[in-house]
Amino acid sequence: MFANAKLKSQSFSTYFKSLGIKECQTKEDFWKHVTEVDPFLAKELQPIMDRKLKGNIYEVKNRTLPFSLAVESWTMNFHQALLNWVSQQTYLKPKRILEIGCDNGLLSCRYATMFPDAEIVGIDLCGYGIRCARELAIKQGLNNVSFYQMDFMEVSEHFSLNSFDLIISARTFHEIMGPIMISNYWSLLAYLKENPTYGDSRYLEIVHRLLTEDGLYLSCEQLKNSADLGRWANVLQDAGLHIQWDDSGTIEYHEIGVDRLSPVIVATKRETNLETLEGMEHLYTKGYPLVFEEGRSYKGGTAEFAYQRLGEKTFVKGIQLKVTNHWHVFRLELWETDGFLLVYNYGNMGYHELDILPACAYEEAHQLMEEAVGKFGHLGPLVWYYNLDERPE
Repeated sequence: MFANAKLKSQSFSTYFKSLGIKECQTKEDFWKHVTEVDPFLAKELQPIMDRKLKGNIYEVKNRTLPFSLAVESWTMNFHQALLNWVSQQTYLKPKRILEIGCDNGLLSCRYATMFPDAEIVGIDLCGYGIRCARELAIKQGLNNVSFYQMDFMEVSEHFSLNSFDLIISARTFHEIMGPIMISNYWSLLAYLKENPTYGDSRYLEIVHRLLTEDGLYLSCEQLKNSADLGRWANVLQDAGLHIQWDDSGTIEYHEIGVDRLSPVIVATKRETNLETLEGMEHLYTKGYPLVFEEGRSYKGGTAEFAYQRLGEKTFVKGIQLKVTNHWHVFRLELWETDGFLLVYNYGNMGYHELDILPACAYEEAHQLMEEAVGKFGHLGPLVWYYNLDERPE
């Protein structure tokens, strides 16, 4: 097999830049860039992306390869972070890779240069995307990658069982499974008991059938919070795919100036001894073990598990903010433990932030709460409460 050696030596940022993909910090920068590439397609795409008109984003954005690549500027930093993560997994020695939802072939073509001895197959439902992918492969001089238009539910009719030793999906299964509601919860444990899985496991059973016995399924899906990750882990397990938490990780990136973090999940057919919640805590604290001391702060899933690990607490007071014209609700609460004061800021959409203060630092704690009121109070009505019975549901 042959992959372009010159492309392999390129950094990921150089690779994107050579394709006309630009890093954009604002929506204004993004729309200026894509409009410069094709003003007519940009005008057609913008109201669809802004959800002012119904339409198929992929059919519009993939109308031509130059425009398709320009639109990739929106997700450039995400794709770059994912490729960086994959490149650091030196144990990966695939012979045959399947990318589910390959779109315009941007990632598949890069996998073809990263793994020159492997055969790469990209599949997607969008014919325009497949056309762009094939054009991109030809443009880059690659002959170890091929692309096919097909419905994912029919993929088993085209490929034999156990035929891929690495299967990859990036922000794909929410499209295949259909709309999946963002997890709305206060307690992770209670929510996962009531809503254990993310979608229907029959979709992922197809991945299981295509994967070799010792193969890897690598996914970086749109998991917005800890509950989404827990549900994804459970639906994978229902399909016979088990997360290898030691091999999984997280990537940090920005999307049009907004900082984001996404889990990159490695699953195999090999069972593990970790329950879902244990595995999640292991992932979130990987390389950063929880340390409970004055001055420590935690965010995201790490904050959620740190708060639970701090054990018995006494409630002092709290504020609840209901965002106007939205389902988001935030709480900022002050709690006492034997050794610390805890300022815990969390929301029903998975946002968590924890500050650990000295036991006597009431003035500092009150100041943090007042600063939050000043910063976010304009977003909606505030309710103070001084015992948990008064806390709004």
